[in-house]
Amino acid sequence: MLRSPLLVLFCFLVACTEQKSFSVQNIQPLTLAPPAHFMAGAATADITPPPGYLPRAGYALWSNIGEGFRTRLYARVYYLRDSDGDSHLIVQTDLTAGSRILHTRLGEFLAQHTDISTSNITITATHTHSAPGQILGSQFYNKHISHQSGFASGYFDFVFNQISNAAIEAYQQQRPAKLATGKVDIWGLTRNRSIQAHIENDNVENKSITDNRTFHRVNPSLYMVRIDSLNENNEYEPLGAFASFSIHGTALPQQETLFNADVWAYIHKDWERFIARTYDLSRAIHVSAFEGAHADTAPAQRFGMGGYIEARRIGQGVAKKVTALYQQLDDQLTDQVDIASAIRHVNLRENNIIDGYEICKDAAAGMTLAAAPQEHTSPVIGYLPFFKEGSRRWGSEEDNCQGRKRILGFSLLQPIFEPKDSFPDYVLFQLVKINDLVMVPLPFEFTTESGYRLSNAIKQSFIEADKPIKHVMISSLAGGYTGYVTTPEEYGRQYYEGGHTIYGKQTLPYLTAQSSKLAHDMLNSKDPVIALPAQWQYSFEVKRFLPQSTRASGHRSVLQSPTYIHASTNLEGQWTFSWLDVNASKIELHRPLLSIETRLNKEEWAPLEIDGVAVNDDGYDMAIRINETDAGNGMAEYSAYWFNPLFDGEQRQYRFAVEPRGQQAIFYSPAFN
Repeated sequence: MLRSPLLVLFCFLVACTEQKSFSVQNIQPLTLAPPAHFMAGAATADITPPPGYLPRAGYALWSNIGEGFRTRLYARVYYLRDSDGDSHLIVQTDLTAGSRILHTRLGEFLAQHTDISTSNITITATHTHSAPGQILGSQFYNKHISHQSGFASGYFDFVFNQISNAAIEAYQQQRPAKLATGKVDIWGLTRNRSIQAHIENDNVENKSITDNRTFHRVNPSLYMVRIDSLNENNEYEPLGAFASFSIHGTALPQQETLFNADVWAYIHKDWERFIARTYDLSRAIHVSAFEGAHADTAPAQRFGMGGYIEARRIGQGVAKKVTALYQQLDDQLTDQVDIASAIRHVNLRENNIIDGYEICKDAAAGMTLAAAPQEHTSPVIGYLPFFKEGSRRWGSEEDNCQGRKRILGFSLLQPIFEPKDSFPDYVLFQLVKINDLVMVPLPFEFTTESGYRLSNAIKQSFIEADKPIKHVMISSLAGGYTGYVTTPEEYGRQYYEGGHTIYGKQTLPYLTAQSSKLAHDMLNSKDPVIALPAQWQYSFEVKRFLPQSTRASGHRSVLQSPTYIHASTNLEGQWTFSWLDVNASKIELHRPLLSIETRLNKEEWAPLEIDGVAVNDDGYDMAIRINETDAGNGMAEYSAYWFNPLFDGEQRQYRFAVEPRGQQAIFYSPAFN
């Protein structure tokens, strides 16, 4: 994921930042009497940022400013509480990674209002590389995850408010519920991008690296938890569902300038629409998926065709399998639900040895990290000796904790440019058991084989306790970001994933031992395992990024009438329209803004639907872009897009509708067809 100025020639891009410290308390939650029935609630929050100011994360030096959005960014929240009174809050986000400071801050807030605290929250991510990312818990990644440095304090406050409000809503609207778990394998839509490193694993017998092998050496398993609850008519109907799948959110090229959820947007929307068509719903549905063990797994887009066409093809292909599994769970729903969780805060630098497995006390970035992975290789530097994938140092692999890794800037110089304590140095190890499924949320990107080994270790812990489980849902990038995890064999090959395994060659055995110990303690303790400090301290270079509130005194007006652009190679056909509107601080992209209206034979205008689906900016065929942030009088210039439009004869007309903002009334484009 990361290719930073540090990791390119230690050439930093300096942002206007200030150092700021944060203290977050570990507060005990409210104590509530156990319910008579399994209870659940769900809610969705829009976390789409304003256009033109906040960087897109994931490509570091080659990132860019998000000029608007093609698909909205969401956070979905699921509150679960069993009849023993054990509860858990699952939060899915369309972000590059989870966030430790968001996790702990959310726990501090919710504990004052609910039975949820830091100990029973899990924050997951889709890992789209077209979303903001600078709200993490370490200085290193806030500095290098995009091309601009700093903890995005303004966006963090916005995301925190949106998710905390959604969590309170889910908690307050909890109702008697039923639940089911399941799994489906999905082949052909993902491929292993580092097959050369993967075949180094001792248990991989077939050492072929032919192209077809890349489609087999992936984790195809999608795991799902479906939740139905009572409606106002006292009948059970779908409430929500969450799932994990192993696929990088990189079907969109790094040159894209719009925020979007990548392949995940199509999975989520098609899933949501399927439920709306198939079931009799009286309320909104909340469905989402997040990362599994995906570190060496890329979306199988056609080479040279990264973009929305391929993201859609892959996302909708996954969605077909998702919806089939969802429907298969119809007759497996049960109100007999058992929830258990355990959490342990571990400082990696102070506690770097467990069961004989030792990770490095100090994290280090490798030279191959600068080269980036196969499908997004860094220009020039990705092909240079010492940087290109597979570059390893000479000498024995056993003579230091970082093994064959070439330290970027060398071991003596790297700390000068990047202080050791700026790297993430603690992990919230966590397990969440929901009936026969166990979630393993960790703030790393696990390779396919690393995920299998961790999963098998957790299953073995439950077998040894005579409490076997059916599913293990690895959730990469949950609760923060701490780099990659390869197997020791993969690490020795030093591809991109090994160069980004910052705590060295024994990272996987160490994490497996810590997770297995947590599982053992959870299974053998009468009381919940909650090993957390009384408070957390964070210190970051802070930059607001978001625009300051500015009064808009101008008026909306048309700048360019709707114009059609033909579809071409890797480009969808589209209508585009430009207009003058309120500035970025007032446009509020997290609220509905754009839609298409239609009329036939110049009769009344009405919202356009295609196959029963409204054409608006809640889907994946409309977009908005800011072209000029300061057009005078507190106004800005924007363009709207309608992709894959409908043509239905010259008697049918269409127009863009722009919802009111501030003192501006609803606004329409000229008619077009």
